[in-house]
Amino acid sequence: MEPLPTLSVLMPVYNGRDYLRPAIDGILAQTFSDFELIIVNDGSTDDSETIIKEYHDPRIVAITQKNQGVARSLNNGLDIARGKYVRRHDADDISTPDSFQIQVDFLESHPEYVMVCNQEAFMTASGKIAWKYRVPNNNFFRGRAMVDLDFTHFNIHRSSPVVHGTACFRREEVIRLGKYRTEFTVSEDNDLWLRLLENYKIAVLNQCNYFMRLHGASATQRHAGKIQHFRQLLIDYSLQRRETGSDPIMRGEPVPPPPVAVHEKQTSMAVSGRHFREDLRYLYGLMVDAKDWPQIKKIGGEMLHDGWKDGRTWKMLLFPLLGDPFVKSGVALKSVFRSKSNPT
Repeated sequence: MEPLPTLSVLMPVYNGRDYLRPAIDGILAQTFSDFELIIVNDGSTDDSETIIKEYHDPRIVAITQKNQGVARSLNNGLDIARGKYVRRHDADDISTPDSFQIQVDFLESHPEYVMVCNQEAFMTASGKIAWKYRVPNNNFFRGRAMVDLDFTHFNIHRSSPVVHGTACFRREEVIRLGKYRTEFTVSEDNDLWLRLLENYKIAVLNQCNYFMRLHGASATQRHAGKIQHFRQLLIDYSLQRRETGSDPIMRGEPVPPPPVAVHEKQTSMAVSGRHFREDLRYLYGLMVDAKDWPQIKKIGGEMLHDGWKDGRTWKMLLFPLLGDPFVKSGVALKSVFRSKSNPT
């Protein structure tokens, strides 16, 4: 009888041609090798399936299905997973070679924890890493090696400190809990984490060994309009379960759909160059930190096109390029002049 793998790596794929190879290569190069890689091709219309078939590693288990969405694809993978632990991994991201070993070692030595995850850094489409831009950020840890996840870490206005692609959990416990709930078309992961947290402990490690790729097809960017709606629902449902023992899904009630997205028309301010693009600040700073010059030029050009008459646009463009020491020196110098002009 074939021995069971310790770890099942679960990777759903939908039209992942551009970044699928480096994701698979990074998994197969892990120092911890006792795993199976379950790749669920969720009805891709590109040549993702051809790429998957190029690999002949016996650890790869390939599933091809009609498009069913992320939650159902994950559940289908869980149904055939054989590992004691399951590690999620997205098809466009990359893990460092020691990533699996660290997490398996943690769960083996901490039986009181049902899941462990770790910090990630963002990576541009071309593979350049923005080391300063991480989730959760360094302030979350406050110098600690590990943080126990808490209900207060889930907020409608910010992302969860659990990066789905880094989650490694005990398979039997997740299956016993009902796996991912397909009623959540996005944030299905956070719904599962909160249900786990009501019965078990979850650890977030202060180790950055996963790189999340940002590109035009990223799920976070495609579903940005629905995420806040489902964040509120999963928080409300968790509170109901803890107070009453059930939530609307458990009671067979329908889940309210997200509001229809309203696309704002371009304003005359944008045409006149007075539209300050605050919405691009984070992404622009990330690209500068990663030194991805084509993206810096592209995003910076958009900021200038819309807001070149607004002085804040020029500050937002220049300060990240000048660097923190220059900006801090400028702020300190400005404070000196301000104190001299306003003596007490």
